[in-house]
Amino acid sequence: MPIDTRTLLKKSIAKAIQSPGNLVGGAVCLAASAALWNPLPLILWGLAATGWVSMAATGNRYIKQIEDEQRRDEQMKAEKDREVLRLRVEAMLADPAVAQWVRAGLVPDYMASYRRLAEIRGRVTQVLTDRTDLDETTKAGILQQLGYMLTAYLNFVRERVAYLQILATIRPASDSVSDEPAPAPAVIAPAPQTAQMSPIRLGPRGQGVRPGPPPLPAAALPSVEKRLAEVDAKCRQLKELAEKEPATARTRQWHIGILEKQRDLLLECQKRDQMVVAQLGAFTDVFEVILGRVSASQFSATEVASYMGAVVEQVVETEKFVASLRPAMDQLVGGMSPA
Repeated sequence: MPIDTRTLLKKSIAKAIQSPGNLVGGAVCLAASAALWNPLPLILWGLAATGWVSMAATGNRYIKQIEDEQRRDEQMKAEKDREVLRLRVEAMLADPAVAQWVRAGLVPDYMASYRRLAEIRGRVTQVLTDRTDLDETTKAGILQQLGYMLTAYLNFVRERVAYLQILATIRPASDSVSDEPAPAPAVIAPAPQTAQMSPIRLGPRGQGVRPGPPPLPAAALPSVEKRLAEVDAKCRQLKELAEKEPATARTRQWHIGILEKQRDLLLECQKRDQMVVAQLGAFTDVFEVILGRVSASQFSATEVASYMGAVVEQVVETEKFVASLRPAMDQLVGGMSPA
């Protein structure tokens, strides 16, 4: 974030006043005035210091120092905030259901991709450090934008995982649409024991080792289509009940309106998730392109800045779209009950 002119001038004046040369000169003049019992040396220093501070504060030396210090402070804060976000995302991905989806290949290993992105940024940092044909401002700008995209990647992963968790744990909220009691669950008799046992394989020393039970299949990824089908089925049941029981038609129609609203929210959140998934899929390619361009012998800072500007603009647009549908996500969570 750029510093406004007034703040920049104040900081420049403070740096000029606190510069070693100015402080030493003031101390010498103060000692001379005390020794001679004459305020003239101190007065002359005050006049000279005022003029020097005015010129130094408006020059490029201190302004550049202040801008560099602020950029470093902002970068350190961004790194710290990103580390906190990374830990939160890792905690979400450690959820047993989500971890199972990742192991089954139903959800990408987002943290592995993040580590790849961070590694590419590190390589870009090394390349820029070795390039003497670029000024520090250009280098800092490239790294700052890469850092911003790393943070955006983590935010998109968080939104993606949160959406999947919502789909997995909720269903359209409604009372029972039928007065008929639910059928009792079927009781399955245990299979009779037989003499046939699972085959025995030989262990490393020849002893018999009976294989354990096969691993349980991974739970299917939650599907918005399934939730939409549930809503549609309930709407049909309510319409049938309204025709069968005309006295309840008004209440049934009100209930249908609630379910149709939930259906609209599901569709909006689906579009939001599709946008997030598409954006997540582009990050690695973008980072690879940037690494290739800054590593090229014929390097064009203007070209790289233009490319990165377009990428950042796309990421910002996606963030705005995701944020614009956040109320829909909140309503979806608030208006649906646990499965």
